[in-house]
Order: sequence, then structure tokens, then C-alpha cells
Amino acid sequence: MNPHQVASDSTASATSSLFDEHGRCIPVGLTAEVHRKTRRYFGFTQPEIKYADIHERISKHLGVSVDISATEFEQRATAILQKLRDNPQTSGITKGVGIPFFLPKADYADYGEALESTYLHAVHSSFAERLPEYLFVNHHKGGLAGKLGIAPQSRHQRLVAAMQQAPVVGYFFPCLTEYSIPATLEQIGMLPEQFLLAGGFDTSAALIGSPDLLLRTDGYPPLLWLAALTGEKENVGYHFEAYGYNLTFNRRPHFGQVAEYWASGLVVLG
Repeated sequence: MNPHQVASDSTASATSSLFDEHGRCIPVGLTAEVHRKTRRYFGFTQPEIKYADIHERISKHLGVSVDISATEFEQRATAILQKLRDNPQTSGITKGVGIPFFLPKADYADYGEALESTYLHAVHSSFAERLPEYLFVNHHKGGLAGKLGIAPQSRHQRLVAAMQQAPVVGYFFPCLTEYSIPATLEQIGMLPEQFLLAGGFDTSAALIGSPDLLLRTDGYPPLLWLAALTGEKENVGYHFEAYGYNLTFNRRPHFGQVAEYWASGLVVLG
């Protein structure tokens, strides 16, 4: 079966792949705006995965006490991949870009304040250390405290709840390419329960551990939405984006529309 043809069906069978040969989540039966076919003009380059190095970066730049060893991190992350590979429905996602990450145990009173003061700061310092010839710039100057929420359909609250209990290990897959934000929320409800829509903490952790995720010297990377999050204004979202070889954080209106250079991430925990 050609995986792109699944997009025209209203449902997928239990044995149909949910992801195409490039790891993209196949849009099935969506009413919100999405490009059902893609020419893959904007794309990610798979960063080199060295679990010990990723563990060291996240531990160092988040600047918190870490209750998970590099060995446990690697074991739990590779187990996520193996489980996905073993299922014909989900094995396709491992053919695309995937980034392991972990998050320390934490309970934050304000998501936006934590994202700004802890996670964006860590993205900045990790990017500066790994790629000192380039810059990370936070263009959003209005502050995030009190401004961010979690979309109920996103399943992202499960990650936040898991963080309150113990360190979280996950894999981040930026496989929702050429989806509108409403389409990502619609799509997540059609995927198996293990898939969560990525928000701020998990996307940031992926970038802290692999700062070159949006760095491409041979093409153009997508803009990466934090699709699980809601903002203070409807149809306005927050995102990471490459500007040349620099990395930026900002917000912009999306109006529920779709663009070829937009992407969002799925997360699987383990």
C-alpha cells in the first residue's frame, strides 16, 4: 500500500502504517487544514545521537538535580524506539527524525514562567556552547508568565503529570509536517494513546540535548510549533524557527491555516 493513499481514506485499518516511508504522520480523515501530500522541501536533518552527550547537555544546562543516569536514560530511550519498531502501525515513525530527551522531576505553578526562566534559558546556553558561531534569540519580549495553557485535546498534560512524579524520558518526533495547529489537535485524537502532542518543555529539552535540530546547511528547516500550548490570544502560537543558521523563539498568528514550512512534534514516553 502506498502510504500517501491512506490520507484519502476516512479510517486506517489496524495493520496500516500511521507514518509514511519518511516518518511523516499520515493525515487521515481530518477536517482541519493539512497538506495531504508533501514535496518535502522543508525538512529536518537527523542530529547525531550520542546518549551520554545528550544526557550531559540536558543535565548541565537545565541546572537541576538529575535523578537519572546516562545509562538509564539510554536504556529507556532505546526501549521506546524498539517498541515503536515492533508495531507495524508505528514502525514508520522511526524512519524519520527522532530526538531522545529527558526531563527532571518538577512541579511548576506557572507553565509560561517555567518555560521562559528555565527551559528557554537552557536552550540558549546549550546552543551557545554547541554552536558558538551562531546565536539563539528570544524575540518574544512580553514575558510568558500567566500566558500559556495546555490544549485539552493534546494529551500534553500527561507529560506534565508524569514530571510531577519522577524524571521523564521520551522521544521527540517532528513528524507533523505541513499540518495546521487545529489539524495537529485533530490528528492526535486518532493516534494510539502513547502519542502526545509536543509542547514547550519537551520540545525545549529536545533542543537542549540536540541544539542543531533546526540547523541545515543544505536546505531549509521548518518552523517548529509548540502545538500543545495555548496562548493569550486565539489563533496565535509560539514556535522555534531557524533564521539563517541562528535559532529563534517567537510567537505569531496562524489563524488555523497550514503552510508548507510548518511542523509540530509528537512525543512518546517510556
